[in-house]
Amino acid sequence: MRSITPAQAALFAALAMVLLTGFSLVDNAALLNDAPGLVLLGNAVPNAVWAGFFFAVYKCVYRSPTSVRNVAWITLVFAVILEAAVVCIRYQHSVSYWTPLGNALSLSGWLLRLGWTVFLISFALAPEHVADSRTRKIALVLAIVSAPSALSAAFDAWNSWIGFLFDDIPKQAFWRVLITPVIRTVYWVSQILFLWSVWGNPEARKSVEEPSARFAP
Repeated sequence: MRSITPAQAALFAALAMVLLTGFSLVDNAALLNDAPGLVLLGNAVPNAVWAGFFFAVYKCVYRSPTSVRNVAWITLVFAVILEAAVVCIRYQHSVSYWTPLGNALSLSGWLLRLGWTVFLISFALAPEHVADSRTRKIALVLAIVSAPSALSAAFDAWNSWIGFLFDDIPKQAFWRVLITPVIRTVYWVSQILFLWSVWGNPEARKSVEEPSARFAP
């Protein structure tokens, strides 16, 4: 992983979020008639905003810190806070559908929401110092908290492949049994890869140090 830069990991995360956005719309199509606001505001919109954040990191983090700072604040409001609010509303209305961070009773989900809130605030305050000690430590903690969900998704995906090879699983279950765990695995892998690259990739520190070195007397 150390050969992957934060920009490259951000691009992978952005593409994963685009995939997840499309998946969430298809997977929750039946609920769009009953609760379109909850599905869109609590799932599709936050996923799309996250995709925009990762694309912004990929394109601008070392070139235009101000624009990335603005995107980080937007992501905090419309991806983290909005998603958390809709999760609580959804819980009150007993509307159930899958989101990356889980339902209102998911402890790991709330830890991740809190962690991403702290990360985005740190990133927004100093996006040009993506590899500084504070941001890197937050990224490491987030990666550790995300690991169980990633392992669970990967395990489900592995079992799905084995099931289709050796069990009598009907073809109608292809989407639910195989595609769903694979897409969720891609999502979690992309998240951990991005966080890991922010925490430990020497390319990040080099990218931050070089601009100041050029202007040094």
